[in-house]
Amino acid sequence: MFPPPPLNPGDCIGVFAPSSYVVQEDIEKSKVLLENKGYSVFVHPQTYARHGQMAGTDEEKISALYDLWEREDIKAIWSAGGGNRALNLLGKINFERLKAAPKPLIGFSDICPLLNAITAHTSLTTYHGPVFKALHSYEEHMIDQCLGTLAGKPQVIDLNPAEISREGTATGPLIGGCLSLFQYLVGTKDCPPLDGALLFLEDTGDHISRFDRMFAHLARHRVFERISGLILGEFHDLQNSARPFGFTLEECITEYTNHLNIPIVTNVPFGHGTQLPTFPIGQSATLDTKLLTLSF
Repeated sequence: MFPPPPLNPGDCIGVFAPSSYVVQEDIEKSKVLLENKGYSVFVHPQTYARHGQMAGTDEEKISALYDLWEREDIKAIWSAGGGNRALNLLGKINFERLKAAPKPLIGFSDICPLLNAITAHTSLTTYHGPVFKALHSYEEHMIDQCLGTLAGKPQVIDLNPAEISREGTATGPLIGGCLSLFQYLVGTKDCPPLDGALLFLEDTGDHISRFDRMFAHLARHRVFERISGLILGEFHDLQNSARPFGFTLEECITEYTNHLNIPIVTNVPFGHGTQLPTFPIGQSATLDTKLLTLSF
């Protein structure tokens, strides 16, 4: 794994929409924010395309990705928003074209498969962080941590008030993201190497029973036996069926992980809420439950 060139003030950031369509007002607010911090921003015309709920067709999205990736003046690419169907791009992308001109790609949620697949195919670090449309809604320290990570500055993330399920220290490449999407990568060539990895997961807006199935799917693929540490973030807006499932999400997680001898932390403040520190996918990091930190 290797990091792309660092992003610094004065550099130009390209924006495109690999998932659902976005509202221009949100993009403009975040554009002004980054320009005030010394960056220039180019919003690709595809960003405002519409095709059903999507920001254009798969072909339009991939064409925009190539356009930004192969422009020498564009130093980083920021996903405009999440939503749906970025997963559908994976079988259509020529990853060799991306490998030829390494640069950072940033996003999360529906962008999770795209980030992990690029890392898997190119050995290039990608960045699990805020989508562009939401940048203006985060607190200043969250934006600065993101930009510091993209600049290649060492980071120590305070995981408080996380809960420690199993103590220990582990070092390995970070992989993961949104559970409901990451699970589809397991067992495919689009999943980064699992052995020795630090796996981080979060999600939102689904039934406990469905999250239980997702963890069961990972367990059947023996994912948890292969990783060096597990970092579970926030699971927002948990739902239950008309007939209550009868188990909490915490009880489900314990069932699938209580036999492991690796550090495990849960309820870490990152995900679809107000806290989203940027994690470099593919980069080596250290999880320390004694200090309750993640450093990279």
